Amino acid sequence: MPRGERPLDVGDSPLLKFAADLRSLRDRAGGCSYRQLGARAHYSATTLSDAAGGRRLPTLAVTLAYVRACEGDVAEWEDRWHQVAAEVLPTAEPSPDEGHPPYAGLAAYGTEDAEWFFGRDHLLDDLEQRITHRRFVAVFGASGAGKSSLLRAGLVPRLKGRVVVTTPSEQGEPDLAADLLIVDQFEEVFTLWQDVDQRAAYIDALLTAGCKVVLGVRADFYGHCAQHPALVEALTDGQLLLGPMGPEELRQVIMQPAVKASCTVETALVSRLVADATGQPGVLPLVSHALLETWRRRRGTTLTLAGYEAAGGIQHAIAQTAERTYTSLEKQQRALARQVFLRLTALGDGTEDTKRRLPRTELDHDVDVDVVLDRLAHARLLTLDRDSVEIAHEALIRSWPRLKSWLAEDRDGLRTMRRLTEAAATWDSLGRDPDALYRGTRLDSAVEWTQRNGVRTSAQERDFLAESLKARDRERQLAHRRTRRLRQLVALLAVLLMLTGTAVVLAIKAQNESAAGWRSSAAWYVANQAQALRGSDPTLADQLAIAAYELNPTRQLRDGVLSAHAAGEEDSVSRSSFLSGQGLIPDGLPRPNARVPVGVNDTYRPLGERTEPDSVVTSTAVNGLEQAFSTTLEGRVARVWDVTDAINPTVVHTFDFPVVRIALDPAGGRTLTTVSEHGQIALWDWSGQDRPAKRSVLSGHPRPVSGIGYSQDGQVLVTYDDAGMLRLWDVSDMARPRPIGATLKTGREVTAVALSPDNHTLAAGFAGGLVRMWDLATEWAPEEAWSHKAHPETIRALGFRQDGLALATVGKDDKVSLWDVSDRAAPVERGRINWSTDGVHGVAFGDTPTRVVTSKSNGTTRSWEFDFDTAVTAMCAAVEVHISREEWQQYVEAVGALQYSRPCA
Repeated sequence: MPRGERPLDVGDSPLLKFAADLRSLRDRAGGCSYRQLGARAHYSATTLSDAAGGRRLPTLAVTLAYVRACEGDVAEWEDRWHQVAAEVLPTAEPSPDEGHPPYAGLAAYGTEDAEWFFGRDHLLDDLEQRITHRRFVAVFGASGAGKSSLLRAGLVPRLKGRVVVTTPSEQGEPDLAADLLIVDQFEEVFTLWQDVDQRAAYIDALLTAGCKVVLGVRADFYGHCAQHPALVEALTDGQLLLGPMGPEELRQVIMQPAVKASCTVETALVSRLVADATGQPGVLPLVSHALLETWRRRRGTTLTLAGYEAAGGIQHAIAQTAERTYTSLEKQQRALARQVFLRLTALGDGTEDTKRRLPRTELDHDVDVDVVLDRLAHARLLTLDRDSVEIAHEALIRSWPRLKSWLAEDRDGLRTMRRLTEAAATWDSLGRDPDALYRGTRLDSAVEWTQRNGVRTSAQERDFLAESLKARDRERQLAHRRTRRLRQLVALLAVLLMLTGTAVVLAIKAQNESAAGWRSSAAWYVANQAQALRGSDPTLADQLAIAAYELNPTRQLRDGVLSAHAAGEEDSVSRSSFLSGQGLIPDGLPRPNARVPVGVNDTYRPLGERTEPDSVVTSTAVNGLEQAFSTTLEGRVARVWDVTDAINPTVVHTFDFPVVRIALDPAGGRTLTTVSEHGQIALWDWSGQDRPAKRSVLSGHPRPVSGIGYSQDGQVLVTYDDAGMLRLWDVSDMARPRPIGATLKTGREVTAVALSPDNHTLAAGFAGGLVRMWDLATEWAPEEAWSHKAHPETIRALGFRQDGLALATVGKDDKVSLWDVSDRAAPVERGRINWSTDGVHGVAFGDTPTRVVTSKSNGTTRSWEFDFDTAVTAMCAAVEVHISREEWQQYVEAVGALQYSRPCA
């Protein structure tokens, strides 16, 4: 140890631990003197010695120079510095007398902040001109591009007349009597409203309004807007795309508010901010928050680079503020804060997670809740008004690691919470109508979720579940009483039979009816008991499900047994896991273009470790050679990964333009089809994967293409766009593709397609759960053979069996169905299995005609057995402990059902 340096007690503080680790880093680098280290780092030996002394935190620049000189991991130490800075540097809490801050932080600039809004004059001129010549205009931009600030603080002060600013989440109908109506955060129409009719009525009201209308829409909801033809027509030539700010605009954003507040900004800080932010989408709230925190750490009237670094910079300022505020809360308050943030976030389905406005009534009236909301609002992480709460900006969702990890932990549980919240609110709004209570599987799932660690429900939700459980108990008691009455009736009829022979026929009929009613009630009671035991004792639950079917062998109880068998199956992963679930030939049409439905956490994370950064998966494709490929998009560059081995994926080619869809011909995998960001479809010779050669381009879709897929022989390509237009192409000669038959205009959002093995039948699934089939025998006159709402929610995947006589459908409603389509005009459902289908994007048939296989975007597959006898045999083979006589009496004989008889004897 060099003279003059005292040993540090690393347990004293984060600062001393940081200094001790810097000293250890120097030791591992050879233990050179500070004079030698200073020659490498271009700092004096004294400065570097002080950095490792532990008396104060060195600047970020000195720390990184020290680390580079010791050949350490610069990125790791930069993150480490920010963590320590958040703990040891003085916080910059707002003071009561600080005056109006020149920067808005995470919050959007409102009309009252117009004097502080700079940098968008050119765009405002363009927007004002568009409004002058058009009645309907939309401003599209990424989250964080500054749409709300542009409309509220930029546009409104420029206009004359009565201007009304609203959002879809605000209560009531939009004010259509204004001269100009601005609808900000228009994407809430799609994220908050599940009722399609309510959504359509709102859009129609805007389209027919007697005033001019300006919409502010997040760019990733452009495709959602295209689902409404009248809205598409109204927005033709009326769209303004808000992109990232250029260097000069950023300088205005940085400098002008400071000048107005009589402050100066260091030139080094301006250069650093412009370099950090130029060309970055959605960066404006990060810049504004970093500037606000830097202003609070100003030196006199000067905003400094040192203050910017202490605040955490663009990348860390929001996370640093959020983490500091969260950790300052007491333990119970931190748990409340977690629930508040989870409730304030709407999970994306194919889009990023978004913020949602939370009615204040959804949170309990509690002192700790009020304290948490006040602290979070004081840090400008939340905005509060009289009746609602919301996250200040969606940048917090993207930038705070703790919140991202909360959202990733249990997305299914969060969806259960959201459905429970909505159901409880509906029940309360209907005067607590008993008919709106939960029953069956929904009730069981909600109760199971509330019993997990860390879950906190609101008073309204607790009341809703309590009433639902009471209603279930009442229904069971009524069923028991009904059964007893039926038995008494049977006994009475038996007595009457002894008194008169003329009552024989009536007695037999009544006995049969009562027995049937009793068996039905008893069977459903046993089935409900099986469902309740599914999580705690699956083997006993399986035996009870079989017993319920033996009591009353109906189709619904048969499906219950199949669902119980499916619940015991496990997702599997192997080198070919992507293949069997893709509808790969010979079992059905591949779905290589399925999007991974995970939202902001929609990142490609192979099951093994990898050193490449996580990237957004845009598509997955398979061929007939047992190979699977995925594409990722990083900026303007698209990579094609060989994911045949899901554990160890490798990059095989990089395109220098954005590729959002790929498909490979199943026959030999020689032809690759790509869809670019702007919807161009290209065919490539994929023989040399590292150097594919473009052979032709397909045109004919007026709207962006949202899906592609091949027939089993690789000769036919199916394409469909976001307006619901389906086209078929003969691609047997990749250099000369030609359209096949007439274009099918469905007018609906297509989510899945499948071609029969003989290419004579096309099946398509839609967002509303509809499935349609067309007879393609006559190319230029396809006839619709069948149209049916197969599922209550979006169709995730379709697949024909090899013989073309069966079709498997997968719905977003957590159900997989098997259809007999031997009569194309009148398909018959042969079974429906209920289990989670989250993430499924491909379906095929297994090694038997009744086994269906689904594939998930993470490379796993799951089997679904539709043959009843096979399922029961497998369930009984897994039984090690048969149902006991005591358990039989508790769950079966409790309703006077069968005498003790083991289902799997």
